[in-house]
Amino acid sequence: MTEYASKQKRLSRILAIIALVAWLILLRPFPITTFLAACVSCVLYPWYERLAERFSGIWPTAIYAAGLFLVTALPIVVVVMLVAPQAVNGLTILDQIMNSDWFRRPEIQSLIATIDNWIKELPGLEGGLKQIAAQMAGIAGTAARTVLTSSLELAGSALNGLFVLLLFVMISVMCVVQGAVIREFSLRLSTFPDDMLGRFITAIRNAVRGVLMGIILVAMIQGFLCGLGFRVAGVPQPAFWGLLATFVAPIPFVGTSLVWLPAVIWLWFAVSKTAAIGLLLWCVLAVTSVDNVLRPMFLKTGINATFVALILSILLGMAAFGPVGIFAGPVAVAVAIQAGIESTASDASYKKMD
Repeated sequence: MTEYASKQKRLSRILAIIALVAWLILLRPFPITTFLAACVSCVLYPWYERLAERFSGIWPTAIYAAGLFLVTALPIVVVVMLVAPQAVNGLTILDQIMNSDWFRRPEIQSLIATIDNWIKELPGLEGGLKQIAAQMAGIAGTAARTVLTSSLELAGSALNGLFVLLLFVMISVMCVVQGAVIREFSLRLSTFPDDMLGRFITAIRNAVRGVLMGIILVAMIQGFLCGLGFRVAGVPQPAFWGLLATFVAPIPFVGTSLVWLPAVIWLWFAVSKTAAIGLLLWCVLAVTSVDNVLRPMFLKTGINATFVALILSILLGMAAFGPVGIFAGPVAVAVAIQAGIESTASDASYKKMD
C-alpha cells in the first residue's frame, strides 16, 4: 500500500508538471499580464469568497469581472480623455522653458548661486545645484515624453490595449474561480504542507497589498494633490503635471518634488510670489506628508522588513524587470523572508525531536 501510494504521488507530481508546462506555453507571450493578474487575484481572492457566499450561480464571477474591469479601465480612460490633450501643451511648455533664457535672469542666477554654494558643501554633492537641476530636468523631460508617448500609443492602439485588459481580467477571474484547484495543484507540485503553503500565500498577498497601497495608491493620491495645488495656484495644464507627479512619486527621496519644486520657482519669478508660497506650503505639508506617513505605514504592514530594504527591493526589481518590478521585487523579498522563517521553524522542530 505504501509503495502504491508513493507511485501515485510521483504520478500526481508528473501530471502537475505537465499541466504547468502547458499553461506556461499558452501564457508565454504575456508574462507581465499573467504575473500582474496572478498578484491581483491573490489579493482579491478573499473578496471573491465573500461574493460566493452571498450570491449563487455566475453572479460572483460576473460581479468580480465587472468590478475589476471598471477599476482597471478607469485610470486609462482618465489618461486618454483628460490628460492626453493637456500632455501636448504641457510638453510644449516644458520645452519652451528648457530652451528659453529664463534661467539666465539676474534674480534666478543670484538664487542659484546662493543655493549652489550651500549644496557644494554637502558630501557627495560637489557638482552643485546646476548638476542636480540638469538631472531633474532630464528626468522630468523623459517622464513627460513617456506619458505623452504612452497616451498616444494607447489612443492609437486601443484594440490591442483592450485585448490586454480583457486578458488581464480573464486570467484574474480564472485564478479566483479555480482558487481551490490552483492551491491543490501547488501542493502536489511543491509537496509543501497545507499550512506552510497557506503562510506563503498570505505573505505574497500582504506584499502585493502593501505595494498597491504604499506605492500605487500613495502615488495616485500625491499626483491628485499636486494637480489640485497646481490648479489653485494657476499652473497651466494642471492635470498633465499632476499625472507627471504620479509617475515620479515612487522615486525615493525626491519623488514629486521633481515636478512641484520647479513649478514653485516658476510661480515665484514669473507669476505671483503669493501663489508660489501657497503651492510650496501645500506640497510640503500635504503632498510630502502623504509620502512620509502613508507609504512607510502601508509597506511595513505588507512586508516584515525595514523600509530601506523595501525601497531597495523595488528599485532592484524595476532595474531587473522594468515597471513590473514594483511588484516582483517586494514579492521576492516577502517569499525570501517567509522561507527564512519556515527554515528557522523547521530547524527548531528538528532540534526538539532530537
